[in-house]
Amino acid sequence: MRISTALRTGFRLPDRHPVAVLPFYLLATSVGVIARVPMFVGIAVAVAALSSNGRLDAFVDSVQQVDFAAVDPAEPTTATGLADALAVLVTPVTAAVLAVSVLVAVVLGLLATGVVRAGTLSAVLAAIDGGDPTVGGIGGARRFWRSFVGFLLLRTALFGGLFLVTALVALALSLLGVAGIVLGVLVALVGVVLALVVGLLLAFTEQSLVVDGEGLVDALRASVRFPFRRPVDFLFYVLVAGAAFVGNGIVIGTAGALGVTQAGTLLSILLISPVLDGFKTSLYAERGLSERESGYGIEGEPTPRRRRLVSGTRDGVGALGRFVVEHPGWNLVSTFVLAGSVLAGYVATSGYGIRIGAPGDVAGVFGVFPVDTFVNIAANNWLVAAGSAYGGLALGVPAAVSLAFNGLLVGALAGIFELTPFLALVAPHGVIELPGLIVAGALGLHLGRVGWSAYRGRRDAASLAGELRRAFRILVGLAVVFVVASFIEAFLTPRIAAAVLGG
Repeated sequence: MRISTALRTGFRLPDRHPVAVLPFYLLATSVGVIARVPMFVGIAVAVAALSSNGRLDAFVDSVQQVDFAAVDPAEPTTATGLADALAVLVTPVTAAVLAVSVLVAVVLGLLATGVVRAGTLSAVLAAIDGGDPTVGGIGGARRFWRSFVGFLLLRTALFGGLFLVTALVALALSLLGVAGIVLGVLVALVGVVLALVVGLLLAFTEQSLVVDGEGLVDALRASVRFPFRRPVDFLFYVLVAGAAFVGNGIVIGTAGALGVTQAGTLLSILLISPVLDGFKTSLYAERGLSERESGYGIEGEPTPRRRRLVSGTRDGVGALGRFVVEHPGWNLVSTFVLAGSVLAGYVATSGYGIRIGAPGDVAGVFGVFPVDTFVNIAANNWLVAAGSAYGGLALGVPAAVSLAFNGLLVGALAGIFELTPFLALVAPHGVIELPGLIVAGALGLHLGRVGWSAYRGRRDAASLAGELRRAFRILVGLAVVFVVASFIEAFLTPRIAAAVLGG
C-alpha cells in the first residue's frame, strides 16, 4: 500500500464520518466523568463524617479567622492559622475514605479507557473497511476491551517501572558528588531513550489487536516485529507521529498563548487524535478509506464542507428539539436533580454567615474584548456536556453525579454571595446555560437506560449505534446553545451586572 493512502485516510476519517466515528472520541471525555464518581462519593462521605463530629464547623470557624489578604500566593499554607484549619479535616476516617475513593477511581478509569479505546479503533477500522463505524466500534468494544485493559496495565507497569528504576539509580548516584551527578544525568538520559524505544516498539499493539484480532500476546509480538518487517512504513510513521506530536504541542501552546486553552483541547480531541488513529490503523492494515463514502456524492464528488457544516448544525438543532419534546420525563428528572443539588448547596453554605459582594470593576471583569473568555467557556461547557451525556452509558450514574456537582457548586456560591450581585452575574447567561446542562444530563440519563438495555441483551448493536449517533447530533445542537450562552456571559453579563449594581 502506498504510504500516502494511509496519510490521506487519516485526514479523511473525521471529515467523512463525523457522526459515526467522533462519538467514540467524545466517549473518551466521559472517562474522567466516570472516574470522578467514586471521588465525589468519597468527598460526600468524608464531609458527612466531619459534620457529624463537629470538625466541619471547627474548620469553618478557623478559616474565618485567617487573614487571606496577607497570604503569599506562592506559599498559601504559610498563612497564620490556615495550616491548623486544614489539619482539622485530616482524620483516619477521612484519609481511609479518600484513599479507597482514589483506588476505585483509578480502577474505573482504567476499565473505561480500555473499553473506549477498543471501541474507537474498531470504529476506525470499520470505516476503513467500508462498514458501519459505530456498529463496528460497539462490537469491537465488546470483543477487545479485556485485551486493551491488559495492554494499558502492561504499558503502565513498563513505563512506571522504568521511571522508578531510573529515578532511584540517578538519585543514588547524585549522592556521590559531582561525578555522581553527571552519571545520574546520563542515567536519566538513558532512561528517556529506553522509554522512547519501548514506546515505539509497542506503538502498533492497539492496531494489531483490532486488525489481527489474535489476542494481546500476539499483538505485542506483531508490534515489536513491525519495524523490522516494514522499516520504511515504520520510519514514515515515526516522522508523522513526531510531526503530530509537535503539531499538537503547537496547537495547544498557541491556544494557551491566546488564552483559549479549551479550544486547543477540543481540536486535539476531534481532529488530531482521529487523524493519527486513522493513519496508524490504515498503515498497519495496509488498506485505506474508500473514495465512495458517506458525506460524498454517489459518484465520489464531495459535498462542499460549508454545506455539510450548515446542514449538520441544522440537523443538530432539530435533534435537540426532538429530544426535549420526546423525552419530557428524563428532562424533568434532570431538572429535579439540578434544582435539588442547588438547594442542597445553598443550605450547606448559607448558614455560615459568609457574604461576598460584587467585584470592584464588574463591567471589566473579563477585559475589554473577551474573545478568549467566550471561546473557553463555550468549549468547556460543551466538553462537560459531552462527558456527562456519554458518561451516562454507565447506567446513568455519572450523568446524575455531574448534574449534582454543578448544582451543588451553583448553590454553594449562592449561599456565600449577596443575592443581588449573584443574580446579576449569573442570571443573564444562566437562563440559557443551565437548561443546556439539564438537557445534557437528561441525555446522559436516557443513555443510561439505553446502556442498561444493551447490557441485558434487549438492544442490539445497530440500535445502540443509532442512539450514539443521535446523541452526537443532540450535542451539536447543544453546542449552539452553549455558544449563545457563552457569548452572553463574556460580552453582555458583565455590562448587565454593572448596570444593575451601578459599578
